Amino acid sequence: MLKKITQKDVVGRDDIHIFSYVLNSSGVKALEFGALFLLLIAVLVYPATHFESIAWMIVTVVLSLVAMIALSVAQYWRTFAKKALLAYDDEFLFVGNDPNRIVCIPWNILNIQNSGLAEPGKGANIVMNLEGEKVTVRLYTNVVCIPQFETILQTILTHIKENAQKK
Repeated sequence: MLKKITQKDVVGRDDIHIFSYVLNSSGVKALEFGALFLLLIAVLVYPATHFESIAWMIVTVVLSLVAMIALSVAQYWRTFAKKALLAYDDEFLFVGNDPNRIVCIPWNILNIQNSGLAEPGKGANIVMNLEGEKVTVRLYTNVVCIPQFETILQTILTHIKENAQKK
């Protein structure tokens, strides 16, 4: 069973390498601006059409729903960038999206199969399947990234290689 600790426990360790997620604020602002623009159009539909046809009401509802989804996505990534943690020390890789639930992955259990690196096409996410639990390591997306993601990826690969050589 993978050990779970809090973010405070991780930050308090010695010789820890912590990677912070950086928000693409221009991308999030564009998403929010687009959502507000859709809401503006939805609001202006009634004075222009007085919902003479049910189709105009449907257009308004759809535009409003798309805008709310866009705002929710923007807020999700803002929160993710603030709360998520990716770190490592000599013994563990620490991954978590919740400050109260950080997964400690011992380096010695990683191999190419359970690390998620054997399956190409996963993109910027590494989906590890460890002891029946899926742990997602996000390296970069359109909205958030770890500027030094090459370092963490190299560290993971180095430990996998070392583990393979021990067997």
